[in-house]
Amino acid sequence: MNTFAADAVSHESESHLLDDLLRRIAARHPHAPALGERETAIDFATLDGRVHRVANGLVASGSAGDRIAIVGRNSAQQVELLLGIARAGQVALPVNWRLAAPEIRYILGHSRATRVFADREFAGIVAQAMEGRPVPLIVLDEAGAEGFAAWRDRQPDTPVERSGSAEDVVLQMYTSGTTGLPKGVMLTNASVMASIALFSRPPLDLDTSDVIYAPAPMFHITGIGPVLRSVQSGARLVLASQFVPDEAVRVMAREGVTYTTLAPAMIQACLAAPSFRDTAPTALRMIVYGGSPIAESVLREARERMGCAFAQCYGLTETTGPVTLLTPEDHAPGAQRLLSCGRAADGIEIAVTDTNGAPMAAGETGEIVVRGDIVMSGYADDPEATTQTIRAGWLKTGDAGYLDEEGYLFIRDRVKDMIVSGGENVYPVEVENALLDHPAIADAAVIGVPDPRWGEAVLAMIVPAFGHALTTDEVTAFCRDRIAGYKCPREFRFIDMVPRNAAGKILRRELRAPFWEGRERQVG
Repeated sequence: MNTFAADAVSHESESHLLDDLLRRIAARHPHAPALGERETAIDFATLDGRVHRVANGLVASGSAGDRIAIVGRNSAQQVELLLGIARAGQVALPVNWRLAAPEIRYILGHSRATRVFADREFAGIVAQAMEGRPVPLIVLDEAGAEGFAAWRDRQPDTPVERSGSAEDVVLQMYTSGTTGLPKGVMLTNASVMASIALFSRPPLDLDTSDVIYAPAPMFHITGIGPVLRSVQSGARLVLASQFVPDEAVRVMAREGVTYTTLAPAMIQACLAAPSFRDTAPTALRMIVYGGSPIAESVLREARERMGCAFAQCYGLTETTGPVTLLTPEDHAPGAQRLLSCGRAADGIEIAVTDTNGAPMAAGETGEIVVRGDIVMSGYADDPEATTQTIRAGWLKTGDAGYLDEEGYLFIRDRVKDMIVSGGENVYPVEVENALLDHPAIADAAVIGVPDPRWGEAVLAMIVPAFGHALTTDEVTAFCRDRIAGYKCPREFRFIDMVPRNAAGKILRRELRAPFWEGRERQVG
């Protein structure tokens, strides 16, 4: 199979467990600020001591491999818990707090979680989800004797000595369920450590002088990443319980944030925030984005006003995060590669195959497949889905795209999101990219809807930029200058907001549902 692969990456020989990261950084930089805002941050020695206590509490009441569920917004308690679970040799199970009680119940039951930690805000819905199940619940932000802090402080702070293997599962993260019931993605110490190693060298390397801002929720791999980067590098971690653009700008400016990960829509929201006029985050040196390409107009404005470098990554929960990197140098103005998500990261192989698994030539669109130490060990209790997804070490991503002659990966779309209109394949992302070039369009989502003549027709849902009015004729003419006629939307809807998941990916199934009710989607 023709593939594009980066050089193999070397792993530090003393590190094969996630817990090794915190132990090592606490020994090397015990008094470096680890977690929290400037005036109240705890140092790595304190964090390490708290993690000892959490681990001791978990070991005393559980066994190696137990699934420990976490339902809460980003918080210091959740970081302590995540690292403590790893130290105890158990498995962290971050749960999407936006889910309804039946959905949470499914995840807790499927994973056989033995204990749940939840924010007070979500304790009620978690209690509903656990009804009839004797699973202990501890409230993360409860100040009383039954809360997390009191429980933690009752435990001894003696070091926990538990043997572990690189192949032990350390994280079980449930997919967003955009294609059905969520699957439990099992990530091992080895895959987590490999992922961290990929992004510990220039231009993404960090040290104790850096400050990371982390607004992505920790039930998503994008939200776990900053925690791991912090304990790997010694950078201070500043968490956001939710992303509010105006507050995000203020925090990044006040805390001297140097590094953050944002979706393109979040970057655009920060630029539009009123606080940006007088409180720009001038210490920023790197923004990593993903979920979708960035419009050149947004990148140009962000560069001018933020004055930092940009890098793009592409990855999945099943790959423990990013597998490609579009470097700051690739972000040169006017560069065609802005539509790419970069080349394979160190130690990763990427290929594009047809429906039979045969390799495609450069420039030909097929399914993206990935191989490397970062690939999950499998889906929990679902061997059939695992064997369908991982073949001969290659993980089938479900994404359609192509590689150019130099190994740059271009994402077309999810294979299942492809629209077949009159026998022609239309990739929604390609149409969205054309729409987002319009200065009066802030966001867009494209789906296929039933059409008696063409099978499917292209429908665009558009969020107009603030203060702008648009007509369908204007947008149609704009598209026809940029993409083939059969790709142009036949219908438009103007909406207030495009629904996205925590990774910033468009929830197309949610958008398609009203149009396909009572029908079976036979194409795409």
